[in-house]
Amino acid sequence: MNLPDLEPRFLPPEGWAEDFFENPDSKHKIRYGFVKHETPLGTVVLLGGLSEFAEKYFETIHDLIDRKLSVFTMDWAYQGLSTRTHKNIQRRHSDGYEQDISDLHFFINNYVQPQSKDLPLILVGHSMGGHIGIRYLMMHPGIFKTAAFSAPMLGIKQIQLFEIGIKILLILLKPFKDRYVPGGSDWHEKMRKSDGSDIFSSDPLRDQIHNAWCLHNPNLQVGSPTLGWLWESMNSIRALDRNVLSKIQIPALLTAAGEDQIVVNQAIQDAATNIPNAEYLEIQGAHHEILMEQDQYRMQFFKAFDDLLKQAKITP
Repeated sequence: MNLPDLEPRFLPPEGWAEDFFENPDSKHKIRYGFVKHETPLGTVVLLGGLSEFAEKYFETIHDLIDRKLSVFTMDWAYQGLSTRTHKNIQRRHSDGYEQDISDLHFFINNYVQPQSKDLPLILVGHSMGGHIGIRYLMMHPGIFKTAAFSAPMLGIKQIQLFEIGIKILLILLKPFKDRYVPGGSDWHEKMRKSDGSDIFSSDPLRDQIHNAWCLHNPNLQVGSPTLGWLWESMNSIRALDRNVLSKIQIPALLTAAGEDQIVVNQAIQDAATNIPNAEYLEIQGAHHEILMEQDQYRMQFFKAFDDLLKQAKITP
């Protein structure tokens, strides 16, 4: 699929703007984008997953605008158009999730809140973005009115049975932390089948969007994660214990994909149990990227999201 072939729903919404900011704490240069509704009921901070970028979420942004919501989003460091300080810019490395949380906090304080005035803030995060979003809610209460997560990365399926052994191995391999995980490589088109038969999405059209943008703009391409990213991810997941999760008091939606082969659904359900005002929804038949799924699955997320907005009294 070539970019000109994309339907309007997959292209930038009217009024879309983007820029960069530099977080003085992390030294990361972060690309962000936003679109404002003329008469917004609230502002969504939309957080994508591993290796993703703002362009991939244009359809979702259109859907949020239709709900009279303004939308702000950002590319995480080492992916999208944000900073890539590693000598091999293809490698999806990590400086630690605390740095990502710092980037997010700087973004919210200096860009989202000043342009949202007194509007309620809504957090929406997918996979790794959901993981960072949940940690952010734990560390910075009182900022968001409500939050919804799509397949948040609260456990990694491929390592759950061998976590202790992998942890020991990563300690031994620490000098090589900037190398790819086993089997990893620079970006290439066949990393994703993009035909609706892979682990990401069962929708033949939406499954092509990621690669379509990467081919259109090679600067969006990023390869596999590094051993350092895996180390930081495992450490960050351990920070999500039940005592800390209970500090999240806002209404929240944690959604799992029934056919997910990437994250651990039981970890998502357990987290929902430990967040006082959280609802757990498992969408049977959906693959990992719920927001890029077939309508029959994707709209289950949005129905629950609309109910969440009503619960938070963010309605006309």
